[in-house]
Amino acid sequence: MELTDLKPNRGARRKLRRVGRGRASGHGKTSTRGHNGQGQRSGEAKRFGFEGGQTPLFRRLPKIHNFDQVITRDWVELNVGALSVLAAGSEVTPDSLVESGLVRRHNDSLRILGNGDLKVALKVTAHHISAGAKAKIEAAGGTVSLVEVKVTEGKRAKRLRQAVQRRADAEVKRLAPKPVKTEDEGGEKPKKKDKAGDKPPQSSGGGGKASGGKPSGGKPGAKPGAKGGKPGDKTKKK
Repeated sequence: MELTDLKPNRGARRKLRRVGRGRASGHGKTSTRGHNGQGQRSGEAKRFGFEGGQTPLFRRLPKIHNFDQVITRDWVELNVGALSVLAAGSEVTPDSLVESGLVRRHNDSLRILGNGDLKVALKVTAHHISAGAKAKIEAAGGTVSLVEVKVTEGKRAKRLRQAVQRRADAEVKRLAPKPVKTEDEGGEKPKKKDKAGDKPPQSSGGGGKASGGKPSGGKPGAKPGAKGGKPGDKTKKK
């Protein structure tokens, strides 16, 4: 095989589309830009996600909150083989490794791995130590201890925990047996008042002036008429 035999895969390179070379070329007249509108004008630019003015997809989808917050850590890895340059019996901590120049930073995430050989006894303290690294450190006569890191709870995780707790409390309250009231505990219910007894007694009579009511009969001031006639009518004498 020679350099002259090298060529790109089939379909990887395509011919340049030549536009504006007459109607016979198939890409003349509008030069594949269509008839009028924004797409045919020079300098046409559409922002990402623009759908011609209609509600875009990222606004049509529901907004789901309270996702589990994934807390990541930027681990700084160091093999046990690099610890052989330290003096025997010295204490190895993340800060001491930064001072000695073996690591530039630790970010509360120092991980000791098991590649390499260790021939000096050291007191290693790190945030994580692999099983192979632990075996080699203890075989050399050293000790291993881990640094406890307090993980702070994020806002999303806190809201999710509170929502789960409220839902659990509501479920316990719903399933709890309701207390049954007995007659002795409840006592006798108060009797309802009689509606007729609430009203004042009405005075008997025709409602004359002495009783304080309006005069009975027709209109006030009308003369009493004969029997069978209307009040105030005069009977004709035969």
